[in-house]
Order: sequence, then structure tokens, then C-alpha cells
Amino acid sequence: MLTEVRDGADARTLQHEVNKRRFIRRLPLLAGVVLLLAVVLMAVFAPGLSPHDPARQNLVHRLRPPAWMEGGLPQYPLGTDHLGRDIWSRIVHGARVSLQIGGLAVLLGGAVGVTLGLLAGFFRGAVDTVLGRLADIQQTLPFIVLILAFVAALGPSRTNLVLVLGLGSWVNYFRIVRGEVMAIREQTYIEAARAVGCSWTRILLRYILPNVAPSIVIAVTLFVPQIILFEASLNFLGLGVPPPAPTWGGMIAEGRRYIDTAWWISVLPGVVLMVTVLAINMIGEWLRDRLDPMQRGW
Repeated sequence: MLTEVRDGADARTLQHEVNKRRFIRRLPLLAGVVLLLAVVLMAVFAPGLSPHDPARQNLVHRLRPPAWMEGGLPQYPLGTDHLGRDIWSRIVHGARVSLQIGGLAVLLGGAVGVTLGLLAGFFRGAVDTVLGRLADIQQTLPFIVLILAFVAALGPSRTNLVLVLGLGSWVNYFRIVRGEVMAIREQTYIEAARAVGCSWTRILLRYILPNVAPSIVIAVTLFVPQIILFEASLNFLGLGVPPPAPTWGGMIAEGRRYIDTAWWISVLPGVVLMVTVLAINMIGEWLRDRLDPMQRGW
């Protein structure tokens, strides 16, 4: 009897330790989800969360510090910039711009890269050779240099930024999908599908695409932060969304001249940018661990 009680207590203790370790391992995921959800909600409800027009200038209150500092005003919780524009309102609306551009660019690049990767990996031969050479040519040029050249030629605008970032990132998805498709197409069930007369489109969409979907999801979560950083970099250089639309990169660029006296103009949008990228990276790493059979530990 005592032995059974002791064994039951040991089992509960062991289960408690297992649950504790699982919770600790999920902490980065929970933190990433909470932070990203906050940024997404901030972008969705930007008009209601911003107390001022992000483009409205008020030179009377220019370079006001955040409300918790001496000289700050409650109506400007994060202070104002050199033109008297509310920093909080500009950060909130900048979140909408960054997430829109990042999401659309990833969708465009993913659609092109996944489609071409499926075709190259499945048909091989001339199709694979031509697409592979195109990918090699694009990868010989640094991504940021390629983006700068296209934006300089097309002109800065939100649409051009989405096109450049999307079409410039298709190679990342192409390489991943092509490699997996080349391995999957040799499986027995693919040969069976061919034997019963399935068309190549049905084989790709019904049997191959679902098997590469986990890798696509991981790639998306890992490439979204890069796209957001590239978008911020282009806005910092003045080659992104033209003013007066607020962007995080543009705010950082505008405040660099006042970093000694009005640090909040550059630092606060930089912190939000860092938190957003970090949150997406934490979610992406968790998805990689969960969806990659080689890395599942629990």
C-alpha cells in the first residue's frame, strides 16, 4: 500500500516537472504572440488609438518630451517631433504601414517562389535549369542593392515597395520548396498517383503541396521580419513610402539630427520595430521546432 502511494506521488511529481518544463519552453512563444498581437491590434485600431492626426504639425509644441519627463504634456504621451507631430500617433499609424507592406510582400514573394519551386522540383529538366539559373543570377546581387536599384528606377511608393520586396524575395521560397519537391516526387505514393492517371496539377496540389506546407509556414515566419527590416531601411533612406505617411524607418531618419536633445523621436519607433521583429522571430522559431520532425523535443 505504501509503495503504491509513493509511486503515485512520484508520478505526480514527475508530471509536474514535465508540465513545468513545457511551460518554460513555451514562454518565448507566449511572449512573441502577446507582443505581435499588441502590434497587430495597434495597427488595426490605429485611427481610434491615435489622439492626433499623425501628419498634423504644431510648431508651438515641437520637440516636447514624453509625458513622464519634465516638460511633457499628457496629450502627447510619447512626446512630439521637430514639427510638433505626435510620436504616439505616428508610431501607431506606422505599424499599419509596416505590417501591410510586410504582409503583402511576403504573400507576393511566397506565391511566386512556391509556384516556381513546385514546377522546378517536379518537372526538373529544362524547367529546373532555367528557373535555377534565374535564381542564381538574382542571388549574385546583394538583396539591398537590388532593392535600391529598383526603387530608384520605379520611384518611391507603397505599391512599388511591395512589388520590389516581394519579387526580390521569391528565391528564398523557391530554394526551399524545390529541394523538398525533388525528394517527395520520388516517393511511392507519387508513383502510384501517376500510375492511376492523376494529372500533374492534381499531384502537385493534392499530394505534394500539403507535404511542403510546414516548410512554407516556417519560411514565411522567418522572412517576414527581414522584409519589415528592409522596408524600414528603405524608408530610412527616403526610398520607401513618401511623406507625409508615417513610417518607423522614416521616423528614425527624421530624429537622427536630434538624437542628443530629443532622443524619443528615433528611439521609440526603433524600440517598436525591434519588438515587432523579435516577436515574429520567437513565433517562427517555435513553429520551426514544432513542424520540423528533426527538432521536436516535446
